[in-house]
Amino acid sequence: MKDMKMKTKTILGFATPVVLNIINVILGNMAARGAMRADNVERYLRNSNIFTDVVAFISCIITIILARAIIHAIDKNVGQFYEAAKVIAQGRVDVNIVKYHDDEFGALADEYTKVVENIKYQSQVAEEVSNGNLTITVNPKSSEDILGNSMKKLVEDNLHVLSNISEVGSQVTISASQVASASQALAQGSTEQASAIEDYSIH
Repeated sequence: MKDMKMKTKTILGFATPVVLNIINVILGNMAARGAMRADNVERYLRNSNIFTDVVAFISCIITIILARAIIHAIDKNVGQFYEAAKVIAQGRVDVNIVKYHDDEFGALADEYTKVVENIKYQSQVAEEVSNGNLTITVNPKSSEDILGNSMKKLVEDNLHVLSNISEVGSQVTISASQVASASQALAQGSTEQASAIEDYSIH
């Protein structure tokens, strides 16, 4: 019963009391026919009524047990999905989904866990980018992962722009160094020329 599919549990929950009531009606009819042929009709009918009442009672008990089990399973699973959705809607990712059984709710819990893990991963990527780490590798879940692909493009584009800026900065530094060397050579030449003119004037 624990790992039975929810659909099967529900069908079983509705079918069990119906089957037991049909059995009860059939047995009641058989008891009525048997009472006509019995020597002690009163005792036979009394025993038949007791048996019918017991079957009806068992049917009610089984119905209540199955109904409570189904309601509990639905309430427990839907409740945790509702709470998880509320937390995610607030922008938090500290969500823990529990898989109680291997039924439809268990499959839903597995998929919900994948969603939460993807949100956590994308949050970590966003945090790394906000801290200036543009070397992080973004791995979208699929070609249809809009957020994942957008983040990948954002990181790659920014990294490309920064690489170009860095390259331009290096070229500017080299050019500045060349200009400084030329200026120094010019200054040295001017000094030497001034000295030469001064020597010429003396002589």
